[in-house]
Formats: sequence, structure tokens, C-alpha cells
Amino acid sequence: MTTAPERDVVDLLSADHREFDRLFRELEDLAGRSGDEDLRRKRELVDEVTIGIVKHSVAEETQVYPLVEDELDREEAERSKHEHGEAEETMKRLERMDPGDAGFDAEVATLAREIREHVAHEEGRMFAELRQSLPADRLVALAHDVERVKANAPTRPHPMTPNEAGVRTALGPVAGLLDQLRDAVTGRGKRSG
Repeated sequence: MTTAPERDVVDLLSADHREFDRLFRELEDLAGRSGDEDLRRKRELVDEVTIGIVKHSVAEETQVYPLVEDELDREEAERSKHEHGEAEETMKRLERMDPGDAGFDAEVATLAREIREHVAHEEGRMFAELRQSLPADRLVALAHDVERVKANAPTRPHPMTPNEAGVRTALGPVAGLLDQLRDAVTGRGKRSG
């Protein structure tokens, strides 16, 4: 009896990307709608996608990008960190907005575009380079490291924090704990339906 191979970091991060796209498609279906239930759902979805993207980004910045920078392609890692920074700014604007605000749907569209462009580039190049350059067992170990970081990562955008591995490694768990406590008090990230 053979067992299924463990999921590697490319599979893990790609699965996150598919989930983000699913959430964006649901948000796009709600664009222009302003009923109470629609507005509540928009907020839930934006919170959910933000939590996912922030955790994913911190894990990439602390575990994946340093490896890419050191062993594969420094420019590629820098580009990805820059793209994360842009998305964090958009998420921060969305965090401050009410779903009924005139510009809310436009900001959601901006975030969806930023993330989709980032995903297309990352999956089109960086992930291929990772698979081509690293042995399977190292990619699996990296997936475990990414999961560990995501478990304690921040859940809110912190655009003033540099997207550098050392800074994110040092501040991430503290910010993550504070974000998770704040989320617990407010109920953010808990689906109601």
C-alpha cells in the first residue's frame, strides 16, 4: 500500500491562491448590491480574504522569498515583496471602509486585480523555478514551515512594517497575537452564515 505524497510548498501556496480567487469571485457577484445582507456578506468576505492573504504573505516573506532571493532569483523575490506591499495598502484602505461606502467595490476590484496579477506572475515563474531547482523533500519541508508561520501570523495588514524576512519573523508573532485577540473581541473572521 502506497501513501499519497505530502503536499509541497507550491501545492500549498497554489491552494491558497485558488481560495483567494473563489472569495474574489463571490465579492464580484456582490458588487453594486446594497441590501443589508449583501453588505454584511461583503464585509465577511473582505475580512476572510484579508486574513488569508496576510497570513499567506507573511509566510512567503519569511520562508519562501529568502530562499528564492539567496538561491534562485533576487529580483523575483523583490518584485513579489513589492506586490505584497501594494496589496497591503489596498487591504488597509478596505479595512477602514464600510461596505456601503461609494468606493468599497472599486477597492475590492483593485485588490482582486493586484492579487490575480501577483498570482499569475508567481505561479508562472517563481513556482516553476522552485520545483525545478529544489528537491521534493525540501519543498515538502518548506510547506510545513509555511503552515507553522501561517498559524501565528498577523491577520490584518500592517503596511508600515517592512516586507523583510527578519522584521516579519521578529514582529509577526506579536502582531499575530494582537490581531487574533482583536479579532476574537470583534468577531472578525467568524462566518455567520
